[in-house]
Amino acid sequence: MSDDIDGLDAVLGRLEALVARLADVSSPLERLVADHQEAQRLLGLARRRLEEAARRMAPDQTG
Repeated sequence: MSDDIDGLDAVLGRLEALVARLADVSSPLERLVADHQEAQRLLGLARRRLEEAARRMAPDQTG
């Protein structure tokens, strides 16, 4: 999956779905590993988007 997920809400929704799947211990190990890797990627994407939003909302420090 690429970083083309629109909006932070979509990223968080996808992350929430992955966490729910990870909680299902009856899933095959390969699926759990893939879901964990995708969750890590989405977590990084969400962090970047939150940092970008915080920068846009911060007061201008130049003057």
